Amino acid sequence: MNSKVCVDASFVLKLVLPEKYSDTVHLIWSEWIEKKIYIYAPYLLLYETHSVIRNKVHRKELTLEEGGIAAEVLMEQEINFYHTPTTVKMAWDFAGQYNRPTLYDAFYLAIAKELESEFWTADQKLYNSISHEITWVRSVFDD
Repeated sequence: MNSKVCVDASFVLKLVLPEKYSDTVHLIWSEWIEKKIYIYAPYLLLYETHSVIRNKVHRKELTLEEGGIAAEVLMEQEINFYHTPTTVKMAWDFAGQYNRPTLYDAFYLAIAKELESEFWTADQKLYNSISHEITWVRSVFDD
């Protein structure tokens, strides 16, 4: 395993919300912490994850208190937020190459590529669309 990984919002949200595959994510995350694997993401992860949590509060899937706790626990995670001058260009190129309508997913791919790390996601649609071409993409759905 590499000494670093890049994770997306779908993966990290499973640490703080009770969802399908949350147990798997907790096991993987614990292993990374134990092995001192550096975990990276774009700053975008903060906006995406907190927006999802807030939306769940708004839809009454979580109470205000539960949402606040989830947001606090998320902020306590050992995530290194990463951005370089080439990240945006690489994300733009990935979005074009893989016909992505936005740059959100492409930012995670760009960072993983820059860091020469695995990219971990819990977004099955994203995983299915790129895993056949990108050998360093992993998901909670992997065997």
